[in-house]
Amino acid sequence: MDLSLPASSTDDRADVLAQAFDAAPNGFVLISEDGTIAAVNQELCRMFGHDADSLVGHSVDGLLPQALRTLHAAHRRAFMAAPSRRRMGEGRVLNGQHALGHVFPVEIGLTPLVTQAGDRMVLASVVDVSDRHDLALAFQGLFDASPYGLMLVDDNGVIVQSNPALGAALGHAPEALRGQPLSQLVPERYQAQHTGLMQGYTRTGGARMMGQGRDLTALHADGTEVAVEIGLNRVRWQGRVMTLAVVTDISARKRLEADLKQANADLQEFSYVASHDLRSPLRSIADLVDWINQDLADGRLDDVRRNLGRVSPRIQRMESLIDDLLRYARAGKTDSDYRAVSLPAVVAEILELQPLPPHFTLDTSALDGRTFQAVRTPLATVLRNLLGNAVKHHDRDVGLIRMAAHGDGSHMLITVTDDGPGVPPQASRRIFQLFQTLSSSRRGETSGIGLALCKRMTETHGGRIDVVSPVADGRGAQFRVWWPMYPRRTNDD
Repeated sequence: MDLSLPASSTDDRADVLAQAFDAAPNGFVLISEDGTIAAVNQELCRMFGHDADSLVGHSVDGLLPQALRTLHAAHRRAFMAAPSRRRMGEGRVLNGQHALGHVFPVEIGLTPLVTQAGDRMVLASVVDVSDRHDLALAFQGLFDASPYGLMLVDDNGVIVQSNPALGAALGHAPEALRGQPLSQLVPERYQAQHTGLMQGYTRTGGARMMGQGRDLTALHADGTEVAVEIGLNRVRWQGRVMTLAVVTDISARKRLEADLKQANADLQEFSYVASHDLRSPLRSIADLVDWINQDLADGRLDDVRRNLGRVSPRIQRMESLIDDLLRYARAGKTDSDYRAVSLPAVVAEILELQPLPPHFTLDTSALDGRTFQAVRTPLATVLRNLLGNAVKHHDRDVGLIRMAAHGDGSHMLITVTDDGPGVPPQASRRIFQLFQTLSSSRRGETSGIGLALCKRMTETHGGRIDVVSPVADGRGAQFRVWWPMYPRRTNDD
């Protein structure tokens, strides 16, 4: 740019230019080739706290902090060697020094000039960006300290910035996500759909919640998926429009919701279990009471005393069963009360509370008598339900039930085999669902929860259960239970 004026220029025009220079809202400083200040305007003087006389004729390096002056002189000489119109310090913060000594951030634009005499000069435009800088620092502080995961994503899908909360939630170091593609945080099965959705959002903008009405997950650094909620908004940052994503890890909330749902289901299930498992011993006590009444009517006092003696142990056993069921319900999903268990002893207790009907035989000759570590209450509940079902769903008045057990690796394989009508193949899975029953019982009502309870208790404690039917001659069913013979560590631990 040539500073020489046309021959037709008047002194008035020069005066107007001088006034415009002095009254400009930005700070202006005119610098000679050797770095000497030739002219300054009022705004620059106000900005740096100097009067014009104390600046003109002095080096421009004096407007910078002491530590930067030597480096700035080298940059200034390099600029004069290849002058061009440019902004100084792009991508970094520049600082000026006030006459009182404090440092403040500035933006500087440089324009090379040539005087009529051929002298080379530089016009520097200086803007005090303290307010903008303070706002940026405040934003950065809020961004970094937010308890919610935050990230800025450009329109190319690249993460420009993320905060520590996001890194912690998804298993990344604080700066590891900067410059990475957003797809790195999206499970592979969602990536194609996600790209299209984000492109659509960048066109429409606006604040919104992502994935309303469906579950969203983000990919953790270890390859697992984290349940999240995501809020989006379009913001301007560093001169560009970007997407601000607020990512909230809702895994804990999901777990609480699942636990609450499970607790409600457990409560409902427990009410049915208590009713189901207590009805049999109550019925046996009721039978004894009927016999006692008959014996009293017939005057058979010895029989009365004998039957009264049989009532007390059954009541005590029933109280023990209630205590065990209540303790199991309070224990949550998994009871951790491991103790030495003997299957013959468990079966004997079951038969004492729930004796088989006349003409039904239980063969336990193949029952493994060794002791192993197990949680007694759920194991006994499973076996009691299997024996009860074998009787309840039998279609004849005479029946044979075989119970066998042997070690199968780290599990005890327990089988309960009956010679009843069996289970149709198409129903082998359905019978383990809650309230599912194949037919009405000839020996009273059936609730359809016994096998569902068996399956849940077995799987909760690390085992599994299935059914094989028919067993022989087109009849019979064999329930197989694999029960762990060792203490298990669960997530509840």
